[in-house]
Amino acid sequence: MKVIIVRDGSAILFSEFGQKPVTVGDVVVLGPNVLCGSEPEGHITVTTIYADTDYLIDQAFWQYARILHDKLDAPAFVRETFTEPAQIIRLGEDHVGLLMPGLMQERVTGWVSCSGR
Repeated sequence: MKVIIVRDGSAILFSEFGQKPVTVGDVVVLGPNVLCGSEPEGHITVTTIYADTDYLIDQAFWQYARILHDKLDAPAFVRETFTEPAQIIRLGEDHVGLLMPGLMQERVTGWVSCSGR
């Protein structure tokens, strides 16, 4: 599974859902084996998270353990709850910063200032 968080800029996504615009604050959730491409409109900065499907099903079980009888019910629950193979969740620019504040900060690692001698 893939989760793409748009941190800056915008693009047009091409996938099973057709062509959709995405911009800052949008989160794109793609199921396993879902093809998706994009065409940036100027520039775009994203963070992509790849998650193992079995791990996510296990997490869903523990989150909804009150209504699921056992772990064998979790895969069917996830399939029925998340039926769309590709989704765009529009959190908005203000809320995406709350989702992952560490991702919103500019990071410069390994920067060395060199002077020519």
